Amino acid sequence: MADLNRQLQDYLAQSKGGARTVPQSSSSTAVDLGDPEPVSGSWFGRWSSPWSGSQSSSGFSWPWSAEPDPCLPGVSRRQRLVAFCACAVFSSLCFGLSALYAPLLLLYARKFALLWSLGSLFAIAAAAVLRGPYRMFAGLPTSPGAAAYLCALAGTLYAALRLHSTALTALGAALQVAVICACAVSLLPGGSAGIRFMGGVAAAAIKRTVTGKTTSI
Repeated sequence: MADLNRQLQDYLAQSKGGARTVPQSSSSTAVDLGDPEPVSGSWFGRWSSPWSGSQSSSGFSWPWSAEPDPCLPGVSRRQRLVAFCACAVFSSLCFGLSALYAPLLLLYARKFALLWSLGSLFAIAAAAVLRGPYRMFAGLPTSPGAAAYLCALAGTLYAALRLHSTALTALGAALQVAVICACAVSLLPGGSAGIRFMGGVAAAAIKRTVTGKTTSI
């Protein structure tokens, strides 16, 4: 009986000792699930993705950057966001007002082109504030389409605000639309070659239709 009692006490003592050591081992292997640290260079701190404002391994980069810009010294992240929202609101307002003059384009061509150009200017300013002017305009030498669009935009605004010429303002707006269409065509599969192919197919179909009607008559 004495041996049995001693073994029982040893068993209980080992059980108590194991229960005391388990929390220590579990605490040593516990995973810290606290809030992650803010990502350096991200716009929204811990809610931003790890690649926000930087380039990922696949070569894709987000259109915004929270890194300091040489053209915006001393401007905080919140101030850039406020400036972006203000430019976006003014851009939407100008585009909306220009849409009101679209039905009367022949009578109010200069006002339509002026409002459209101002909307485009505010949209470019919003993108420049969010992305960074230096980072955005550094690629202009390698992008002739963007440079041509900016030249057409500046010419339209100069003709509308300084020269008050309806003809030159309309010409500048037409150049803007032409540059935008050219950029859109370059983004399509096949580019200009695909457009020419589709145009040739459509022309051949129209020609066969017209020839068939003429023959039947």
